[in-house]
Amino acid sequence: MDAVARPLLSSAEMMLWSAAAGAIGLVVLLALADTLYSRTRAASQTLAYLALCWLVVMLLSGLPAAIWPGLKAPLGVAQILCGPLCAAMGSFGASQWLSAHQRDRLMKTSLLTITLLCLAGGPLCLLLAPAWRLPASGALAIANLSVVLWLSVRATQLGDKLAWGLAAGCLFTLPAQIGLYSLALNASRPSVALQAGVVMTALLSLVITAAMLWLRNRQTRQLSQGDVSRRDPITQLYSGVMMVQKIIRAQRRRQRTRRDGALMAVMLFEPERLLPQIGQAGLNDLYYQLARRMQRHTGAVNPAGRYYDRCFVVLLETMHSPRWIRTLGLRVASSLRRPMEVPSLSGARIRITPDIAVGIVHLSAADKDVDQLLHEAQSVAEAARNMRSRAALLDPETHAAVPVEHAELGSSWRALRNAAKAAKPGSSSGSSRSKASAKLPRAGRHRHKPA
Repeated sequence: MDAVARPLLSSAEMMLWSAAAGAIGLVVLLALADTLYSRTRAASQTLAYLALCWLVVMLLSGLPAAIWPGLKAPLGVAQILCGPLCAAMGSFGASQWLSAHQRDRLMKTSLLTITLLCLAGGPLCLLLAPAWRLPASGALAIANLSVVLWLSVRATQLGDKLAWGLAAGCLFTLPAQIGLYSLALNASRPSVALQAGVVMTALLSLVITAAMLWLRNRQTRQLSQGDVSRRDPITQLYSGVMMVQKIIRAQRRRQRTRRDGALMAVMLFEPERLLPQIGQAGLNDLYYQLARRMQRHTGAVNPAGRYYDRCFVVLLETMHSPRWIRTLGLRVASSLRRPMEVPSLSGARIRITPDIAVGIVHLSAADKDVDQLLHEAQSVAEAARNMRSRAALLDPETHAAVPVEHAELGSSWRALRNAAKAAKPGSSSGSSRSKASAKLPRAGRHRHKPA
């Protein structure tokens, strides 16, 4: 049946959905207040999404058509278009919220595909027969939500704790969407009690989703305005103590989930030689710029910290495959080696080319001591200083630092993990790769205390 042929709402239904409009509108007003306070693009996107969700709930409930019966035809078209449009905005926002372009290739492709499908499918629903327009629109919206729910759960397995909240919001949204489309499609409306249940699930889903969006936005803002006790006061990255704690928790999580990742160390060599030119203030500015450039490539979902004054550490748990280590290592090393403008002692800004190197160690599911991991990452970075690309990876077979562009990485984490298990302690290889690599000292206690 065409949605616009539905009977008008009863008095009880009018009161129920008017109350729902006010309650959901309050959530939108809170998002508006946060947007005016923070003045960030993420807050504006959150406001736009919540406002569109409010519009979807109102249109599918039939409240506008009951208030303005003369607008049934345009409101019926809006009913068909609003669901896929809101779903597309939601999946696009989820892609940014989950940092899908840095986290997982499957996540990135799936969210992009379902977003484009909803954007194109919404207008195409208007070309169908009248009886099939709204069902097709609802199917697109529910399929989109199912994909976002699945990928949110997948993100939790990759170490993103906030993704549990997004998954919970999607879980409440699913029955709310099914109930709203059932109201829009059925000529005989269900009982008021059942409609009240739909209202409650819709309100809970919006409250939980809004809270998760706000928490992620707050987490992003803390990168530039962080807590001094948890973050380095100069770079605003996590302190060394916090990074050690995060690595310990990541290792425990890996034992449960068998997930893989890597630990990246970025080292600045001989910063003291720059002091006669730029002084301590210029050196602090250099550290800050290095941190910002590094995080542009590693992303907000990968925790980064200042382990000590000239060493940065990044915990990489959100990579597509082992081959992404090569790409990320080369990108970070290339970006940090470009000249930077810093203030000199005379007050003028001068260009400085940092002497940096990047060392990467694969985090297997096996229980490894954190001190050993940090020592290996720093040793690999020191060895990478003498390499052309300034980026090296620890070879699990030879225990040597290999330039990332020459590293033989498998197509999956399982292949890399199996190669590490097959490696014999103290074995050596006669290949050209081993000859070109730098032998590392045996792992032991790290030589520097965290900041």
